[in-house]
Amino acid sequence: MPQVEEPNDKVREQIEEILEKDASRKNEPIRIAKPVAPRKVRVGTPIWYPTPEKLIVLGLVLMLIAAIGRQFVLPLTLAGFALAGVGYYMVVVRRRRAKYGSTGGGFNDTSPKYWRGKPVKPSGQVKKRDGNILEFPGASDDDSKRRFRKKG
Repeated sequence: MPQVEEPNDKVREQIEEILEKDASRKNEPIRIAKPVAPRKVRVGTPIWYPTPEKLIVLGLVLMLIAAIGRQFVLPLTLAGFALAGVGYYMVVVRRRRAKYGSTGGGFNDTSPKYWRGKPVKPSGQVKKRDGNILEFPGASDDDSKRRFRKKG
């Protein structure tokens, strides 16, 4: 008499097969999405990007060409002065920003932070006491007593 397989036996065999496959794949990482190539990080500015120094040099070169070539003297000289002036203005603005505290804004900005023209130094950590009361570094109990006492 042929032996009839019960549905429970088929389910058990399928479960065992799935568990064996899973055990063999334990060492492989699970990939949810296709791998993405890391972003290329550019260092420095491209050669064509107009920096203040490049503008000053280009202005001087235009004025030199006007002096040597003796053709189109007025337009080349005016363009040279204009480019050199814009470059000089950009240099002055950059120095003022650095002096008076522009952070430059950027994702990974590690430059020192300024407040009213003075560099901000990170002080100690804020401490937490019982009852969620914060103690800020440098604040003493004398200050709070002085603030809330009666004047007179």
